[in-house]
Amino acid sequence: MPSRRFAIPLIFAAASAVSQERATTPSPTFSERVEVRVLDLDVDVTDSKGQTVPDLKKEDFTVKIGGKPYAIEYFSRVDQGTIHAPDLATASPDQVLSAYKKGEESFVPRNFLIYIDLGFLPPGLRNRSLEAIRDLVTRLGPEDSARVVIFDRSLKVLTDWTSSKESIFAALSQIERQGVGMSRLRAEQQTMQLIDSSPRRRGGRIPLVQQYAQEVGAEIQTMLASMRQELVTLTPLNGKKAFLFVTGGFESQPGYVMAQYASGGFGPAPISSINLRDITADMNAVVRRANGNEITFYTVDASGLTVDAQGAGGADSLGSRQGASFDPFGTRPGVSFIARQDRQSGLQVLARETGGLALLNTNDFEKGLTRVYRDVSTYYTVGVNLSGLTSTKYQDVKVEVGRPGVTVRARRGFEARPEADVIRDRAEATMGSELSYRGIPVQLETRPPTEDKKYFVVPMTVLVPASSLTFVPEGDKATARAEYFIGSVDDKGRMSDVTRQESSFQIPAGDVQSSAMLRFDARLQVRKGNVRIVVNVRDTATGKMGTARRSLRIE
Repeated sequence: MPSRRFAIPLIFAAASAVSQERATTPSPTFSERVEVRVLDLDVDVTDSKGQTVPDLKKEDFTVKIGGKPYAIEYFSRVDQGTIHAPDLATASPDQVLSAYKKGEESFVPRNFLIYIDLGFLPPGLRNRSLEAIRDLVTRLGPEDSARVVIFDRSLKVLTDWTSSKESIFAALSQIERQGVGMSRLRAEQQTMQLIDSSPRRRGGRIPLVQQYAQEVGAEIQTMLASMRQELVTLTPLNGKKAFLFVTGGFESQPGYVMAQYASGGFGPAPISSINLRDITADMNAVVRRANGNEITFYTVDASGLTVDAQGAGGADSLGSRQGASFDPFGTRPGVSFIARQDRQSGLQVLARETGGLALLNTNDFEKGLTRVYRDVSTYYTVGVNLSGLTSTKYQDVKVEVGRPGVTVRARRGFEARPEADVIRDRAEATMGSELSYRGIPVQLETRPPTEDKKYFVVPMTVLVPASSLTFVPEGDKATARAEYFIGSVDDKGRMSDVTRQESSFQIPAGDVQSSAMLRFDARLQVRKGNVRIVVNVRDTATGKMGTARRSLRIE
């Protein structure tokens, strides 16, 4: 599977204090909090008609982690993106901090990562879904934001996180002007044609199925890896975090249905000699990363559907009617039905496990996305204290409501990730996007690179003012500690690993509030070409962070 990562080592680092004053440049503000003390669970509760149940109390909810009940210490109801004054007193501290206050109410920002997979979408169906997304974007408020990316064998960012509806609309229009795409759909069509023209003996068709399974499976694994990476860009954002995944579906068992088509029947025999790719681990990695960062999946099968939207948690009535011009299996209803189930299985898992919705078997995309908007705007949040949680393994989470006849949706898993991993994710988010922290003013200076075999070495200096760090007095001196997270991104979007270095600074106690600059020197190995170096500095005592970037042409 192609990788979007490469290792770039930090080969030398040193820290010191310098006295000269430097100018600073502010960056956009995003959350710098990383300590996970409370598990906040967003819960959607609907009645038998699919309407939100608005009058529940904290006592109506039960939360179990790993089968063990936990007391609910915080409770609030978000109504159309607003936490009203009475609920602010019982909301969790993290939820209050992530909201922005206006008068006696607080508003929870909504963040949509719009990920459009072109691998199984013809232009007509793709453009129809884009119209529904435009309608969703018109509903966004001034504090809401979105990021638009497409996947067509590889990931491409069309617009970074922005609150500008004009920028989001421009990105959606750009998708309409994209090439045809349909890599997996074309591979399916071409393989079927080759199978139809091959001898009916299995030995003549199995190699075709094997090649198809490997090619399509590799692309799906690449897509899931990119989705997992995109989740990182949502990590530091305040408010509700939604991953809107628009696709024609992807095979949960790449090559399985094609093997049945080649053999003319269903059963284990046709695939016994085929090495099918297992994407279970890739799917689980995406789900766990999403649940670990409180991100909800909303999945949309845009491939010409037949019935209304449905929650991911219930039974599904999958239709098989679709245009023959779109579905290569359209002339084989039995195969077509199984193929659609296989393509939709992953969409159901992503939505169900993260507490979201899978919009399947519907032609009314606007109605479906209206439901998504309602889902991210109106919900309950229950918070449990994690101080008694001893296991660091991924555990099942179950939320129940003591009222008959209601449907409850919430994320179904949680993993108490080490603080160091969460901090690294937040640093990594600034590499894959333009997100920046401004808790610390950071300046990044570089000097001309020198060639070192197949790499180049870039000398660099990171400067922060002494007043931005927390110094602890030690007699007539004072000491502060800072962490430096350094990485690079090339012009193909490939990111290096994030290197972490920790440094301490000791200065005269009277200078801790001065404009004296603290200097950190390092040498970074990079490859030839266009490179962007990203540095994040974190005050170890308070968790405040700052970001600086520098783009270079290495040749």
